[in-house]
This record gives sequence, C-alpha cells and structure tokens, in this order.
Amino acid sequence: MSASKVKETCIQSACFFLPFFEAGEWRRRGKSPWKSVKKIEGTPDAIRELAAYTNRCMSHSAAVMEFLLSIHDDWKITVKRDGVWMETETMICEDILPRLEEAGISENDYALYSEYTRKWGMI
Repeated sequence: MSASKVKETCIQSACFFLPFFEAGEWRRRGKSPWKSVKKIEGTPDAIRELAAYTNRCMSHSAAVMEFLLSIHDDWKITVKRDGVWMETETMICEDILPRLEEAGISENDYALYSEYTRKWGMI
C-alpha cells in the first residue's frame, strides 16, 4: 500500500525506542557488558568499562533523539529507565526512515514500532 493511500485511510502511529543500555548487540549476536558483568567477578575495571559503554549508548540515544526532533516537532516523548520512547501520529515512518539512513543512523540505534488504525469503517 502506498504512503499516500495509508495517509487517506489510516492513522499511523510511529514509535521509536532509543535504548540506554543496548547498542544492537541482540541483532549482531553480541553481548552487552550489562549481561557479561553479572557473570564475571566484579572488578573496578569491569565497572569502568560498563560505565563507558553506558555513557556511549546514552549519548548516542540523545543524538538520535536530537535528530528526530530536528526533522519533526510533534513527538510525544516518554523517558523511562531503559530508554526514550518517541511517538508521533503526524509523520509516517516511511518518511522518517530514509532520513535516518541518510544521517548515518542505523537500525541498531533504535527499535521501531508502527501501528495502523483505520479512519473509517470495517474491512
């Protein structure tokens, strides 16, 4: 279905999750330091490595958030302990995704949840 047809018949909710503690390891079959620090002996170096990793993830999530705010200003933003949720119904994800890619933001940097609600009637 084309984006123009979707705009006419449906309301699309695009919700981006920007994680604080993961950087796409689950897609690459890698391990987050958060998971490995639980299985090893807690050392000052392991904690420092975890802190640096978390700082990088949170800074990158803030940069992605800043980019999304620069291309669209109608977001419902919810900050939770594991990341930021950014949701909009006024810009469809098909318009957002190419701009993210052009900016060098990969699918490992966010999780996208998209939901369609029909504007009228039944199927």
